[in-house]
Amino acid sequence: MTTTNVPALLADEGDPAVAFKVLTAAGWTPHTDPSSNTQVVAPGGQARLVFQPEAAEYASTDVLWKVQAVGFLPGEPGHAVVAKPRFWTATFTGEVPVELIGAFLERLVAPTGIDRGPITAPGEGASAAA
Repeated sequence: MTTTNVPALLADEGDPAVAFKVLTAAGWTPHTDPSSNTQVVAPGGQARLVFQPEAAEYASTDVLWKVQAVGFLPGEPGHAVVAKPRFWTATFTGEVPVELIGAFLERLVAPTGIDRGPITAPGEGASAAA
């Protein structure tokens, strides 16, 4: 079998299984309805991926993929608000290459989380100054 690398900007939508594998490998649970729409739910239910090829939303907006997360950011000690809800949604049209969606999902499920430290450009930092 021959594989061909295609620049991401020129790739087509690809096989949805690529995205599902990222999440199921991280312990997420898939649920497919009779019309072939699929939800993949995070352990604890705080996030889900919705792949909706047969949904009215896809027909009217071209949103084929939707990632939704909800959680609570702990409040600071001594403040009246103990926890602050967080809710966000990321959507992708049917033309987005599934490998790019997979890369987004890999970062989403990365056990290291997000580092909010200072951002340095490639080549900057202590090793670049030497």
